[in-house]
Amino acid sequence: MTRNDTCAEVIARTLHKAGVRFAFGHPGGEVLELIDALERTGIRFVLTGHESTAAFMAAAVGRLTGIPGVCVATLGPGACNLVLGVGTACLDRDPVVAITARTSTERHHRSNKQNLPLIDLFTPITRWSVDLEGADVEDTVKTALSVAAGPPRGPVYLALPSDVAGKPAAGHGTADGTASPDSDVGHRTAHAPPPVPADEADLPRILSTLNGAESPVAVVGIAMDADRDAPAVRRFLRDTGLPYATTVQAKGIADELGDRFLGTIAPAAGEDRIIEWLQQSDCVLGIGFDPVEVSRLWHFDAPLQIVANAPVGFGTFTPPAACIGDVSALLGRIAEGYHGRCLWTTDDIGYLKARVDAVYHPPSAEGPAGMSPYHLVGALREALPEDAVVSSDVGAHKNVMGQRWRAPEPGTFLMSNGLSSMGYGVGAAMGAAMILPDRPVAAITGDGAFAMMVQELETIRRTGIAPLIVVLYDASLAVIKIAQQARNLPVTGVDFAPVDWVKVAEGFGIAAENVSTPDETRDAVSRWMRRREARVLVARVDERLYTGLKY
Repeated sequence: MTRNDTCAEVIARTLHKAGVRFAFGHPGGEVLELIDALERTGIRFVLTGHESTAAFMAAAVGRLTGIPGVCVATLGPGACNLVLGVGTACLDRDPVVAITARTSTERHHRSNKQNLPLIDLFTPITRWSVDLEGADVEDTVKTALSVAAGPPRGPVYLALPSDVAGKPAAGHGTADGTASPDSDVGHRTAHAPPPVPADEADLPRILSTLNGAESPVAVVGIAMDADRDAPAVRRFLRDTGLPYATTVQAKGIADELGDRFLGTIAPAAGEDRIIEWLQQSDCVLGIGFDPVEVSRLWHFDAPLQIVANAPVGFGTFTPPAACIGDVSALLGRIAEGYHGRCLWTTDDIGYLKARVDAVYHPPSAEGPAGMSPYHLVGALREALPEDAVVSSDVGAHKNVMGQRWRAPEPGTFLMSNGLSSMGYGVGAAMGAAMILPDRPVAAITGDGAFAMMVQELETIRRTGIAPLIVVLYDASLAVIKIAQQARNLPVTGVDFAPVDWVKVAEGFGIAAENVSTPDETRDAVSRWMRRREARVLVARVDERLYTGLKY
């Protein structure tokens, strides 16, 4: 750091050295010096239509690269708009550095105009929140990047006073939340969380339980480094012969074409049948299992033995046994000592998979109002190449995607499941398309979620990225309607007026077309693959062909 470096320049340079190449956001006058410093340092600032999109994009970048994604907003309303995406990153375990302006040090305690307690606002939804007041900025940003990258991964929040960004950075003070000697505003944060220590004390117990089990089952989750640990997970499952399921955010880590693959849970259509298996098991080996994805409470009574890269207990849930550390190494040690047997047969597994499929497989591919979502998803999986990165938004189709979509490897399937935020699908696809310009990227979204994010079609056109956006059009919040009907409540507040989404997309300068059959869908995807440009497919679906879904 040179003597005249501003705080904004130090922030930008530190982020760039860590590998950050994009920052997503919506500016205000209070962050102009920071945006200028980012651009001059080689970090492209990408303007989004809404701050929540910026955070969704940053979360997708962080998940796909392991380098925390960066999002930027102004103070007050800009910071508030960022909360949804930061909360999503928190419960989806995505590494993000969120930076917003804060009122100037001069008026921070004198005027409440646009002056919210931002540290208090962000602390519950981040791993660390800190005021950047000019002291030890470089060390603070380095610490923020390290904390965000975990384990466990998650968002970190940095508040930058509007009068600090353009001033020279001081070299004293600390990065753990204490004030520098000449600071007139004390930091109001906790110390940065320490690194998670390894804990292998339960390893003998886990191995003994697994060796003594006759009906063991593995559940693969997100509490690991997906890219690095996936080979070890696949090798372990192959060598031990354990049947296995995955949570939806862990799709792609285990081999979903393997003979012992049971399906997906938390949540996914037909998962009740798989959970019945877990409840019958005498040993559930949770490989990176994190209950943040689970809405049902089966895991409280299950004989869970967990290996993960960070503690996964929450509230009153503590697993019977857990080892924390390098998941690949832990699995290697368990495999070396495993001499048990598994009584589940190939026929048992086949019968279970057939029962799962029967729950949500509709009686026909098409109904009076359009396609069945089940057959639409199948057509999309057939038409999109193996290396495509696909994001799924939240809605009734999420349950179908979670079970029916086959992810060949980590980083090919993106979904918000910890917080389950509507609007995530489009933003995540935008982030993926930004950092993977040579890969096919598609978003599968319902019309309700698409309506929340439709302004981002302008962002897509302006930036030149080329995602395929498939909109399941039924003019309804179908999953909520299903819940109303199941509870014998009147259908209220869930239906939309018809919208011509093709004309809307074309109004933004984005090519669009309607598809009404699986064959038309496959043909449209093939055309998009031949001429890769941003495109919207409006797929008419019949909400009555969502079968077996629960809320």
